[in-house]
Amino acid sequence: MYKIAVFLIQLLLLLFILTWIFTNPFIISLDIGNFKYSFSSNILSGFLVVLFFAIYLLTYIYFKSRFSIQNFILKNKFKKIEKGYYYFVEAMIAIANKDHKTAINSHKKMSTYLKDNQTLSLLLKSEVFKIEKKSSALINVYEAMIKSKKTESLGYRGLMEINLNNQDYHHAFLYGEKLFSLNPKIDKLYDTLIYIAARTKNWNQLILISDKAYSKKIISKEALNENKSIGFYEIAKIKEDSNINESINYILKAINLKRNFNPYIKLHLDLLSKSNNKKLLLKNIKKYWTQNPNSNLRDIITSFLNDYKLDSLNIINDIIRSSYDHGESKKLLIYFAIFNKNWKLARDNIQGLIGPNPSREVCLFMADI
Repeated sequence: MYKIAVFLIQLLLLLFILTWIFTNPFIISLDIGNFKYSFSSNILSGFLVVLFFAIYLLTYIYFKSRFSIQNFILKNKFKKIEKGYYYFVEAMIAIANKDHKTAINSHKKMSTYLKDNQTLSLLLKSEVFKIEKKSSALINVYEAMIKSKKTESLGYRGLMEINLNNQDYHHAFLYGEKLFSLNPKIDKLYDTLIYIAARTKNWNQLILISDKAYSKKIISKEALNENKSIGFYEIAKIKEDSNINESINYILKAINLKRNFNPYIKLHLDLLSKSNNKKLLLKNIKKYWTQNPNSNLRDIITSFLNDYKLDSLNIINDIIRSSYDHGESKKLLIYFAIFNKNWKLARDNIQGLIGPNPSREVCLFMADI
C-alpha cells in the first residue's frame, strides 16, 4: 500500500510539471552559423517526454525479458538437479537391495544430470565400482575424493580398506593415520590401526596412536596402558640382542603400565640374567615374588634359580621371607628342600598343604619325600 501511494504521488507530481510546461510555452532560439532557429518549448518538452518514455520502455522490456530467461534457465537447471537426486536415491536404494543392475543404470542417468555435484557423483561412483569390482577405477575415485574437504575422509577410508584387502599394510597405515587425524572417532578405526601396527611390527606407531586415541577420549586408561605395554614389550624383545640396557628400559616401562604380568616379568628377569648381574637378578626375583606370589611366577622363578645355581635354601628363605605363609611360597620352599634333600624341612612345610583333598602337585611332592 505504501509503495502504491508513493507511486501515485510521483505520478501526480510529474503530471503537474508537464501540465505547467505545456500551458506556459516559450520560444527557444538557436544561432547556428548564419542561421537562426526558433521553436516552441512545447516541441522540446514533447521530444524529451517521448525520449524518456522510450528509454523506460526499452529498459522495462530488457529487464523483463532478462529475468524471464534467467527464470527459465533456473527452472530448467532445478528440474535437472531434481532428476539427478531422484536417480541418486534410486541407485542407493538399489545398492541397499543388492540390485546391482539398477544401481549401475541409475548411476549413469544421475551422471548426466548432476555433472556439477562431484560429492554425490563420487560417492555413488565408489559404490558402483565396488559392485563392478573395478579396483583401478575405484582407486581413482578415492584419490579424487581426498582432494575435496567434503569427501576426503571417505577417500582416505576407501584407500585404507583397499590396501588392507591387498595386504599392503604400509600404505593402509599411512591412509588410516591421515583419516585418524581428520576424524579419530570413526567406528573401529583405532582398532584397525592397532591391528595394522601389530602386523607390520610398527610398535612405536602403536604407542603414538594409543596416546592420541586416549587424548581424544576414544579409549580408556586401562586400554591405553594395555596397548602401550604391548608396544614397549615388543620393542624390548627387538632390542634384546643389540642393546640390552635399552631393552631393559623398555621392559620396565611395560611392567610399570601392566604390573604383575608374568610374560613381562619373565623377559625382565631373562634380560637381567644375560647381563650377568646375579645380585640384581635375585633382588628382582624377590621383589616380584613379594608383590604377587602365584604358580606361574613360581615356575618362572624356579627355572632361573636352577639355571643360575641360585638354589640354596638360604636364598629361597630370603625370597619368601615376607610371604612365608602363602601356599605358593610353601611350594617353592618344598621344591628346593627336596632338591637339597632336606627331608625334614620338606615334611614340615607340606603338612599344611595336604588337607582332605590334596592337589596333584602336592601328591607328587609327597611321593618325592
